[in-house]
Amino acid sequence: MNTVDSEIKKQVDAFIPPVPESYNRMIDGTISELRARAPQHHSSGRSHFIPFTVIASVIAALFIVTSVIFVARPALAAEVPGVGNIVYSISPKKKANDSDRERIEALLNDAFRSLSFCDYEAAARCFRGDSLSDRGNYLSAAYVDHLLAFSDYFPDGANAAELEIADLQAEQKAFRYTAHVTLDLISRDGTRLSTEDCTVQLWENTKGLYIESIEFDSGGFGSFAAMYEDIFGTVPSHGAGLELIPIDRAYLSYTRVIAEQEGARQRTDRLELMLSELDAVNASDEDKAIRESLITEELKKTEAEITPEVITVEQLASELMYRYWLGRKTGEACDFSDIMERNEQTDLFCWDAVLQAERVSLGALKPLVSVEPGTAEILETIDDTNELIKARFYVYTEITDGISEGVGEEIILTIRKDDTGFTVIGFDRDVGDGLYTYSLKPLAAGYIESGCSWQEAGQMAYEVLHEQIIRDAQWLTDHGY
Repeated sequence: MNTVDSEIKKQVDAFIPPVPESYNRMIDGTISELRARAPQHHSSGRSHFIPFTVIASVIAALFIVTSVIFVARPALAAEVPGVGNIVYSISPKKKANDSDRERIEALLNDAFRSLSFCDYEAAARCFRGDSLSDRGNYLSAAYVDHLLAFSDYFPDGANAAELEIADLQAEQKAFRYTAHVTLDLISRDGTRLSTEDCTVQLWENTKGLYIESIEFDSGGFGSFAAMYEDIFGTVPSHGAGLELIPIDRAYLSYTRVIAEQEGARQRTDRLELMLSELDAVNASDEDKAIRESLITEELKKTEAEITPEVITVEQLASELMYRYWLGRKTGEACDFSDIMERNEQTDLFCWDAVLQAERVSLGALKPLVSVEPGTAEILETIDDTNELIKARFYVYTEITDGISEGVGEEIILTIRKDDTGFTVIGFDRDVGDGLYTYSLKPLAAGYIESGCSWQEAGQMAYEVLHEQIIRDAQWLTDHGY
């Protein structure tokens, strides 16, 4: 036997297990019994026919050998018409061995990791056929996405990193597996935030192991499913794929968090982006129409806000400082574009708002516990014409930082008056607030004196203070705060 033949024989021997001696004896017994029962054929006129006993012997041998192979390698029968059902029905249910559990765990890790990064092409390779787009699997995949995407808004403010398999028990029946899995949602600092239980059905053929279904069994999933149905009405139809999940996540994030933090123009841009992304999604017209209707309804609300109702200058001052302090709660500066015009007289205020938010996002300050709009009153009217009013305001904003409640401050606003209402076109402070009055404003003034434009001066002053915030945050980290 040459080298090539020898190699082929090795591969065949490795793929098809040796037939036990007991099966050889079974074959011999079957052949002997068939010979004893078969009619005798001695006629010379029929001597050219293959004896019935030989045919029966071959069939019996093939059947027994095939049965041995399918029992030893049930995955071989998974896709054979008719045979798969027979093998599955006669196969006993047993506990999966360590090797199979390791394969199942590796497959689930790949699937959950792919879903958490919205890599649906990679996730699809972990599932059998188009089962990934099954209604139940769609909702499970959306729940995985939901767990990770909304972990920032848990009560403890933790930021989740991944789902880890804490426990996995599995049983096998032929080419199918049922796995009972416990998942831990782990934060970046290693803290376990929550635990989820799910049941996974798996299927194996000669090409590998695949997921058929994932079903979560937890109160969290039940609440998510109820919320999902309440908002969207129904789970996307079978075959939609998972491309709608980012759209659904963006909409849920918008309604639960963003709508209370951003200005009308910023929210309008976000909603219009959702609509453009929805247009490119491969989903049914019905599923897309549901989401288009919801997003469009929100757009109508933001567009109504962009054309503001006439409010008092006191309300405008109160709203301005509410948004300013809200950045100290969320770690992200609010949008002021619907109530303030960014120009030479307001540029430093906008940079100040960014720096205040970065104090939180970079770790130099703890976030405020709560921020609510307060009140404002005019202390002094500096100038008042038909088009403009310049006044000194005292603004009180209701904030809670765990120690004190409320902050009062004096600000100077220049406000333009027109048919649409009031717009802030100038901001200044001359008392209080060390960052604006004693850092940002003097730095920018120095850069302007050196020949920089007001845009360049504001940017450069911001960059200096941004670096200082980073150093402050690092010092706090180094000293265990």
